[in-house]
Amino acid sequence: MKYIILPLAALMTFAACKNKTAETTTEEHGTHSGMIHLSADQIKRSGVAWSAAEQKAINAVLPLTGELRIQPENKAMVSAPADGFITSLHVRLNESVKKGAVIATLRKTDLLDLQQSYLETRDRITFLQSEYTRYNALRADDATAAKNVQKAQSELKAAITTGEMLAAKLKLYGIDTQNLTTANVRTELTIVAPLSGVVTDVHLSSGAAVQAGAPICEMADFTALHADLFVFEKDMLKVKPGQKVDISFPGAPDKKVTASLFSIDRTLDPEKNAVRAHARIENNAGLNLVDGAYCDARLSLETAAPTPVVPADAIVREGLEEFIVLLDHEQDGDAFFKPVKVQTLGSENGFTAFRTETPLPAQAIIVQKGAYFVWSQGKVEEFGEEH
Repeated sequence: MKYIILPLAALMTFAACKNKTAETTTEEHGTHSGMIHLSADQIKRSGVAWSAAEQKAINAVLPLTGELRIQPENKAMVSAPADGFITSLHVRLNESVKKGAVIATLRKTDLLDLQQSYLETRDRITFLQSEYTRYNALRADDATAAKNVQKAQSELKAAITTGEMLAAKLKLYGIDTQNLTTANVRTELTIVAPLSGVVTDVHLSSGAAVQAGAPICEMADFTALHADLFVFEKDMLKVKPGQKVDISFPGAPDKKVTASLFSIDRTLDPEKNAVRAHARIENNAGLNLVDGAYCDARLSLETAAPTPVVPADAIVREGLEEFIVLLDHEQDGDAFFKPVKVQTLGSENGFTAFRTETPLPAQAIIVQKGAYFVWSQGKVEEFGEEH
């Protein structure tokens, strides 16, 4: 067997020609680095369509999460004003109650003694007042000693003080001392609702013995229910009172509740590591909303200038990144595409606004339909190249 030994220069020339031939072959078959290739048949079967991006003015939105809350000032813990026995309970769980309606009646064993002391003191004041007037007249005529006038004055002042203290105590129990007589003394206290709302919890039943301050029931005004939305630090400058919010719930995603921001906290919520923005609900969409319910929200930001938009399905998402697919060129019925990373700005009426890190070409053609098919074809090609 004979061996042909070629010079090194000839070998290098041969290798270069071989590489050039491979590159030419690759270009002839239309495959380019970073490109996604679809044949004419694939395009026809998949229904991929492309065109120039439209320009629309779409309101930018900020997606947020939150929960429904009732502020403490719109809740009430109804408590016993004194020790005694609950003789009757007039409310039930989940019942609506008007402000001033009777919640319960409480029998206080020493209430009669307190009213008796007040009535006796009031009568004594009348007597002491006349005595003081009489001694003053006698003193003017030098008919009595000055110490008698001073004594009468001191007893009158002491009785007035005692009467005022007793009247203040009875007022705490809701007893009108101006019209109190022996004919209308009371043995029971009436406990009334401090606000209009719904009874959310009942702690006692009729006949229960209670101490002063013991909770009887809890109430909440659900007309004051609002959404607490969590705004992270990077988005705080975008949020201000007066902005409109669309709120939805996992159990009814098709129903939107409208709300508007009315205040923003000045401190971070330590659990959420975010600022709470409070939104007043304007329309509950017929939903039975509850305190503490989780919600999703879309906060409307300022109206944006016209920007490129594509159908929502034309945005391809992979992990936390978003892409559109541009048509690079066509060749013999085939098409070549390349993905471009974008940041979406908001969606409206089925269209999504976006922006790119670098400006798009003036006549950029974007895949409007079948973007996910093109994207997946690119993944198939990547897998084939790796193997």
